[in-house]
Amino acid sequence: MRISDSEMEVMRIIWDASGEVTTSYILERLETQRKTTTVLTFLKRLTDKGIISTRKEGKTNFYAPLISEEDYKKMQTEEFLQEMHSGSLSSFFAALYGDGHPDKEDMDEIREWFENID
Repeated sequence: MRISDSEMEVMRIIWDASGEVTTSYILERLETQRKTTTVLTFLKRLTDKGIISTRKEGKTNFYAPLISEEDYKKMQTEEFLQEMHSGSLSSFFAALYGDGHPDKEDMDEIREWFENID
């Protein structure tokens, strides 16, 4: 389940909110001007994908995330690694660095990450 760039712009607003949001709340915070109908289309797609929930109260829809931004990033990273590198970290690192090698700072960061895995 991938989120398009336009849907991601809407999702960042939803993730940043501390609770349910309305369409007008989203429209006020969008960096790019969008028609209400366009934003409603994005919200419908996100609902259909199971990324957000929609609750109707009177004429107002309220939207809330069903998945955290961190969990979404993790899912997308795992899908990318599987699709592009057959799940192989060594293949990923080889593609990332090509014939070069990670610099000391990158190596220290990777080493620290591995050392802190539970």
